[in-house]
Amino acid sequence: MNHYHFDTRSTEAGERAQCWSAINRDFFGPLGVECLDDGPLDAQMSAFEVGPLRLFRITAPAHRVQRGTTRDIWPIDDKYKMVLQLGGQAQIRQRERSARLGAGEWSLYDPRVPYSITNFERSDLLALQIPREQLRGFKVPALHTREAASSDVVGLHAVLGSFLRALAGQLESLPEGVAQPLAETILGLLASTLAAHQAERSAYATLPDVLKARVRLYVQTRLADPELGIDSIARAMRCSKRYLHRVFEDESTTLERYIWASRLERCRDALADPAARRRSISQTAYACGFKSSAHFCRLFKAHYGMAPREFRAQAGATRH
Repeated sequence: MNHYHFDTRSTEAGERAQCWSAINRDFFGPLGVECLDDGPLDAQMSAFEVGPLRLFRITAPAHRVQRGTTRDIWPIDDKYKMVLQLGGQAQIRQRERSARLGAGEWSLYDPRVPYSITNFERSDLLALQIPREQLRGFKVPALHTREAASSDVVGLHAVLGSFLRALAGQLESLPEGVAQPLAETILGLLASTLAAHQAERSAYATLPDVLKARVRLYVQTRLADPELGIDSIARAMRCSKRYLHRVFEDESTTLERYIWASRLERCRDALADPAARRRSISQTAYACGFKSSAHFCRLFKAHYGMAPREFRAQAGATRH
């Protein structure tokens, strides 16, 4: 799977703290980083694009990261953040609350709200950035594994944590083609956990909100099916087409447009993937559910401002 790797050991010892702060700022926004270890700041980060998600494997000595109050808007602000403690002990503070994170425990939080995370010893972490759109319809609390009360929620927390721990150890060896299915699995487990958590707190998601999440996951896993549409979705969800339209009427786009936009995004990712450069434009379009190459090219140009062939050439030139 394509990824980027950063290592402070390639930097002079006196410049490592500044280097590590810059790396964190580039990926996670306006963070202050403080090293709590007297030794050299030997830290590493690998960043992976996994469908719509970004995953980061981080190893670093004892340190603290914190985000204060700011009026500036950063690109990272359109994402939620999740951190899984693979090794070491940490404490997260946000909204005048705090929780300890031991190995195997995770927390989901809104990085726009001021927070701090202190790793008390050398730690191994998996951080995830999740587009807010993917969790629309769910209330995202400051969620910690030790806060779960019912056996259902405890079980879902453990399953998600176990899946992510196993994934963290295999990220570098996985082929690019599994990125989207992996993202769908992560989002499905997280959506189920959030729904169970909300039910446990008697602040459960409404039926329309749950249906929206189910529909989005259904669409993302069946984009290659040219027959995917309102009819097939209504049958799969066991509801009427009229109800589906009513559930999505408060969204910024219709369900039909969401399907086409998702197909176009999947095609764009495929066209930018060097591993798929031998696949023709038509093959890429058909693999994402388009029935006509000409129709695909028209929609792609209208959506992205350039023809698919031009986009592929530009993406190739950028890589070189």
